Amino acid sequence: MIKNKFNKIKYLLLTSFLATGTILFFNYNSKLKPTGKFQKLNSYSQVQDLFDNCTPNTLIIFDIDDTLITATDAFANDLWHPWYFQIIAGIKYPKIIFNKEKIEWIASMVIQQSKRYVFDPDVIKYIKQLQNQKCMVVALSFMRSSSVGIIKNLPEWRANMLKDFGIDFSGQFENASFTKLPAYKNSYPCLYKGILCTNKQSKGTTLGAFLDYYNLNPDKIIFFDDRTDQLNSVFNECKKRNIDFCGFQVLAAYKNRPTWNTNRALLQLDFIIKNSSWLSDEMADQIIRGQLQIQ
Repeated sequence: MIKNKFNKIKYLLLTSFLATGTILFFNYNSKLKPTGKFQKLNSYSQVQDLFDNCTPNTLIIFDIDDTLITATDAFANDLWHPWYFQIIAGIKYPKIIFNKEKIEWIASMVIQQSKRYVFDPDVIKYIKQLQNQKCMVVALSFMRSSSVGIIKNLPEWRANMLKDFGIDFSGQFENASFTKLPAYKNSYPCLYKGILCTNKQSKGTTLGAFLDYYNLNPDKIIFFDDRTDQLNSVFNECKKRNIDFCGFQVLAAYKNRPTWNTNRALLQLDFIIKNSSWLSDEMADQIIRGQLQIQ
């Protein structure tokens, strides 16, 4: 009986540690209460008229993951993996799960090596259009502003990835660290090449620091994000500053979301632990079906 109780406690701990690892780059704030009403967006072409009427004193902000880009593989998309997968993985690799540094190392390999794509290519031309209209355009992402695992400079890695897709937020504002906000891992929330990195702060708080640092008082802030809690965070900051706010919940990335498969995910986890290399959903499925063999 004592052993069974110990195992139950162990499973709960393993689940907690795995959840910590999978939210490596992000920090969700579940305490935010919905206060704003946000339009649901399936295509950026729905707001072309809004973009056409933006002025140089309009600030347009884009979240990145599942707002501009998304991953082709289910494991890389689902930040909160099913609880039963977390338990199975924890039982199989307890020494890794209880080592935060190893978790970060593995998670960073998944994030870095899994493929991503712009799910609504029209957004690229709209961002360029807004920049040509001299509007203020930045990205705002829940991510660290330091190194993580194998990624030595997370903001630079993110900026280079977007640039490869034809999305470039640099040029309007100089890089800056917001040292009035709390530090985390010896780094502060920052703006790097037009990308605001929250570094464990809320998106609203980071936006406020950005506005104060550059002495900005836009007539309107337009914010695109796939999560309503993040939209609320920015909405509340705008409300506090009496700035007109327009928020959109972007849903397009979820239309073709790859289906979760536990057997495939376990194979991918095994492979990356043993080989330090990511196995795509397509290749993993072929291995499971016996259509592909790996050495």
